[in-house]
Amino acid sequence: MTRLSKIVMLGAMGAAGSVCAQSSVTLYGTADTGVLSISNTATGKPGYIPSLNATGRTNMYKDGGIGASNWGVRGKEDLGGGYGATFQFQGNINTAAGAAGGPNSSSGQSTFNQMATVGFSGPFGEVKLGRQMSPMMFAMASTDVRQARYFGSALTALVGMNSASGAFIGNNSNVAFGTVYNDSAIVYTTPTWNNFTAHLAYAAGESTGFGKANSQQTAALLYASGGLRLSAFYYNGYGNNLPVATALYTGATGSAAAGSSAATAAGFSPTANTNRLMSVGALYKWDVFTVSGAYYKARNPARAVMPGGAASMDMYTLGAGWQIRPNLNFTSGYYRLKDDTNAGHSATQLAVGLDYLLSKRTVLYAQAATIRNKGANMNLSPVYATPVAADRNVSAWMLGIRHTF
Repeated sequence: MTRLSKIVMLGAMGAAGSVCAQSSVTLYGTADTGVLSISNTATGKPGYIPSLNATGRTNMYKDGGIGASNWGVRGKEDLGGGYGATFQFQGNINTAAGAAGGPNSSSGQSTFNQMATVGFSGPFGEVKLGRQMSPMMFAMASTDVRQARYFGSALTALVGMNSASGAFIGNNSNVAFGTVYNDSAIVYTTPTWNNFTAHLAYAAGESTGFGKANSQQTAALLYASGGLRLSAFYYNGYGNNLPVATALYTGATGSAAAGSSAATAAGFSPTANTNRLMSVGALYKWDVFTVSGAYYKARNPARAVMPGGAASMDMYTLGAGWQIRPNLNFTSGYYRLKDDTNAGHSATQLAVGLDYLLSKRTVLYAQAATIRNKGANMNLSPVYATPVAADRNVSAWMLGIRHTF
């Protein structure tokens, strides 16, 4: 090898090392599992469509007591001048069977069913494109003592609001009253200014491009200073998958086209303004105590709902927490749903939990909840992804362990 060749090779190796030093890739994840006991789980209609049929008490192995078990990989390349390129892929892991991936919004399974994004960040803030969590969830979790857990929280109450509409089958990212994950989403996050951070999101229709049909828009504003957290968001959308829900609700069989025809006959349209949710909330922590409260207003402006479903709902939340010891936390939450469409229909959820931190990464937890559902469309469940029978009282408890890496 000539001297010139050696110089060129050393230069190339140095340049490659420089590029690598400016990039980072992280593998991360969570394993969360335990034993769940719950009464009056639903039978009959699919997903979250309200059903009056109930089983007795069920004891089961349950994945996801605080949050879903998952794994992911994320990375960032430093482009210089404060700019960077980012990516993130994240999906469920079923600890019961070891399967990777989970349900997506097309009634199928995806390996990275939670996050699949590419982004660009800089002094202007950050823009992310792809399937990702709705900014609504950031606001919801920030002002709930129970932090939008999978058991007894504002998140499970949100699912109860959506199921009360009669139009939520559980596998669609455009639902009646607020959403957790958005397909084909563009999310912009501002730099933090005077303790305020804003998130703006646009989610394209799931199969209709950038048209109005089935699209969603979200604006969220968060404030954090010392022990005070404030949140506010506005969510709006169109369509909410009503054709498929109509087919399931009426017992129609056959292809999606049959459901679409049933929806057309009922006057539903993917461009109808069917989704709206607004909220304000606050959380305050002083010393070892924490309190929180929030108000949510849900509406279906087009009133395109299933028979007996809710077109307008209110939700009130209260929370209290106590850090008994540095590694022992008690949390509690009260969540009330009121159906403004059907007089006398309501649901209340009371949840408590005790977390014992073995380390920064591993926690043992015990939690319990009781729910009162009143009305044929009220099937609020204390456990995420575990539908219960409508118009029935429900009780549940869970013991589990959660480890993050």
